Amino acid sequence: MAEINDYVRDFYNSTAVKCDFICAVNDWDLTPSIKNIVSQMHPETMKRYYGSGLVIPEGIEGKRVLDIGCGSGSLVFILSKLVGPTGSVVGMDLTPNLISEGKNREDYHRDRWGYNKKNTEFFVGNAENLSELKDQSFDIIVSNGVFCLVPNKDNAFAEAFRLLKPDGEFYLNDVYGEKPAPSDMTDDLKAWDLGLTGSQLPDEFLASSKKAGFTTPYLTCVGPVNLSEAYKARLRGRRYICAGNRIFRLGSGTNRGPASVTYKGNIQGHESEFKWDINLTFKTGESVSVDEELATILAQTRYSAFFDLADAIGSVNTLRGQNPFTYLDQIQSQGKCPPHIYTVE
Repeated sequence: MAEINDYVRDFYNSTAVKCDFICAVNDWDLTPSIKNIVSQMHPETMKRYYGSGLVIPEGIEGKRVLDIGCGSGSLVFILSKLVGPTGSVVGMDLTPNLISEGKNREDYHRDRWGYNKKNTEFFVGNAENLSELKDQSFDIIVSNGVFCLVPNKDNAFAEAFRLLKPDGEFYLNDVYGEKPAPSDMTDDLKAWDLGLTGSQLPDEFLASSKKAGFTTPYLTCVGPVNLSEAYKARLRGRRYICAGNRIFRLGSGTNRGPASVTYKGNIQGHESEFKWDINLTFKTGESVSVDEELATILAQTRYSAFFDLADAIGSVNTLRGQNPFTYLDQIQSQGKCPPHIYTVE
């Protein structure tokens, strides 16, 4: 385990200097306002963006956010704009060179956003053990293409749960495999570095998040990983995908029954509609029936400010725990395949 962490750290330390690995920003999933923020980012920050797709939690003004595996700080600085001067964003990463890059760009982004003082913080850490951070100290946690690089994923999920306040959201994008990697690939550390042999299967992700105490995930976006012909041959037809999911740490409030919910249109950048996941988009002013768990989430979390809820009559089934490969096949059959997030050569 320690060997893998050391190898991942050394790989990304080197990559941060060479800038020889490129990931695509998933701008097909981003709103115009988020694209505008990305366009204002420091080029040296975005040159070192190694994520599996940006996932941007909504309605976060004034909140305290943690980015697990923040890299050079791309998502940290986007969120620092969205939380505003009364909020704060903490970025941690295993890689010292990337943390240095983040620290070097704090003043630039503070000035760019027009703040009198910075609202960001960076430190070197390990996702499996974040004992330097206090229990229940964050409203929201994000992570982007990192858990696939972590040897002990159960520990990482447990740490995220510990650090999240009750009724907080963990919004993560990661790399997943359709099948386990071939046994002869398990010692390929480069394949681990690029999110392949260390990635979870979708069912393993569901099990890890449940074991930690989170709600069942809601799939929000997908993007395929492109494999070179050489890697396709070695991996023997296996596919890999980047996928975003929302999961929650619900507090001890009373769970409510199914509800008829109406989105108020009051999330900045989402005035006409709010996409919850791949199956559900809330249109402003239109009521939608949701089941017990989603009704509880919308009633107890920060989303309560954005919805009106009334009891629903009868049973309701809201989809969750969706398989990203099934969804990718579905949209590909409709001629809507998203671009590759990155290429493994």
